[in-house]
Amino acid sequence: MNKIYIALIALFNPLWKRLGVNTEQLRAILEVKLKMDDRRPNAYTQMQQNKSKKEQRFGSWAIVLVSLLMGFFYLIVFSVGGGYLLQLFIWFTIFMVMTSITLISDFTNVLIDVRDNYVILPKPVNDKTVVVSRILHIMVHISKVVLPMSVPAFGFILITVGVAAAAWFALLVLLLSIFCVFLINAVYLLALKLTTPQRFKEILNYVQISFSILVFAIYYLAPKLLQKAQLEGVNLADYPWLSVVPTYWFAASWAAVAEGQFTGLAWGYIFLSVLVPFICLWLVVKVFAPSFNKKLGMLSGSGPEGPSKEMKKAEAIKPVSGKQPLYKRFSKLITRGTYEELSFELVWLITGRSREFKLKVYPSLAYVLVYFVYFLFGKGNGADAWRKLPQSNMFLFLIYSSSLAFITAISNLVYSDKFKAAWVYYAAPVQTPGQLLMGAFKAALVKFFLPFYLFIAVFCLYIWGWRVMPDLLLGLLNVILINLLFAFIYLRKLPFSAELNVKQGTGNFIKAMMILIIPGLMGVAHYFIAGYIWLVLLFGLLTMAALYILYPKYRETAWARVEI
Repeated sequence: MNKIYIALIALFNPLWKRLGVNTEQLRAILEVKLKMDDRRPNAYTQMQQNKSKKEQRFGSWAIVLVSLLMGFFYLIVFSVGGGYLLQLFIWFTIFMVMTSITLISDFTNVLIDVRDNYVILPKPVNDKTVVVSRILHIMVHISKVVLPMSVPAFGFILITVGVAAAAWFALLVLLLSIFCVFLINAVYLLALKLTTPQRFKEILNYVQISFSILVFAIYYLAPKLLQKAQLEGVNLADYPWLSVVPTYWFAASWAAVAEGQFTGLAWGYIFLSVLVPFICLWLVVKVFAPSFNKKLGMLSGSGPEGPSKEMKKAEAIKPVSGKQPLYKRFSKLITRGTYEELSFELVWLITGRSREFKLKVYPSLAYVLVYFVYFLFGKGNGADAWRKLPQSNMFLFLIYSSSLAFITAISNLVYSDKFKAAWVYYAAPVQTPGQLLMGAFKAALVKFFLPFYLFIAVFCLYIWGWRVMPDLLLGLLNVILINLLFAFIYLRKLPFSAELNVKQGTGNFIKAMMILIIPGLMGVAHYFIAGYIWLVLLFGLLTMAALYILYPKYRETAWARVEI
């Protein structure tokens, strides 16, 4: 497969030469990169990373299969009324969003690849060759997703409209893919010009978090929204602002050629669809390339080379204040003992700096809200479901599903890419490691769960009124108990002491069942007593008694019970 890609790229050698690219060096770089890709797991097969290397060789086929299934899923847009223009506009929009998400979420290491700089930069390779090789490498990656994703829609158009319309659709998909690739690259390159590499890493991390939430929300909510949307009478011509939306250009271009209506405006859309991707190519290579590699090299380190002038200046004029940071105040307020306090502060600081931790935990908070909207729409018409919401007990779903977000946070506290630094735990004179475990648990509780639960409580009070306040308090105690029980049984590793992405296979099924079953059982029990204040009070007393028994047992965990 790689030889086919190399041959296709070689067909455009005259174009690469006009852009100032050394074609022989370009071919050599791409051959090596594609071989390296075949020898390491990809983003779609990370769940199999602990299996044999023989199984990892089929990672490309896994990408193709998943993308093909997604393509069949997108065929739902052709059931929407309103004609091919509306349907193709929706399809191209979904395609562009998902392609961009794939680029940002799964191929970030390719988009901002610094490892090859150690080999390429010392050699006589110009900036344009390096940038074009990186862009073409990305295009090869993305083609493994784009081609199977577009095959179902291509087949549908081929059968329902004809060969010429399907061929024009395939060309537009190729042009839109090029536009997505160069658009994301241009944004990255521009960001590297306008901000520091370290700041750019932080921004990119939050972009990845936002897009992972968006994908999850689209997957669950888009089918229901399309089923309920009344699009039969929609005429896109009534919305002139769509003329500036790139996906509308592609949809209108396809409609013009397929229907044979070549008006002046239609020719304009065709011109934009064909020309804009190549303008983007010229901008990336000619405008952004010169200083890109210099900035990119700064990203290879885990931190900045040294404090910037602004940081030094800020430190020099920083006034002396007797106020303690917020996390120190919390640690002194809710922890007991020096080691528990230090563990609390350590976890608080590292979770604020670890991009991997944020990427795994922050989306889980939004997933709770997406599930809530999903089940709300599942009850029928959205407006009717919202109007009937105060008469329901859906607030219990919000309360107990929040425990999943808390479990995600405390489960990821043990993993770090700097896990070898955990030797300090064993060098320090710590008699009872349970204090370290409890400090980490309390830090996750205060930093991640309580603010999120406060948001849920405010929403519930707004919708259901003050009558649910006892249920909210009981739910808070129950969720803390659920997570403390989970930590007592399974969380026996010290904070950030385990290698990132290393999962223990034994007991995963039981752990997953516990995560789902225990909050469910608690929620069902709470459902039957909701509204009965004395039963709620009794349930709360039982929960407090269980916390009183379990808390000291977990805090007094001995070294023999700690997993190394």
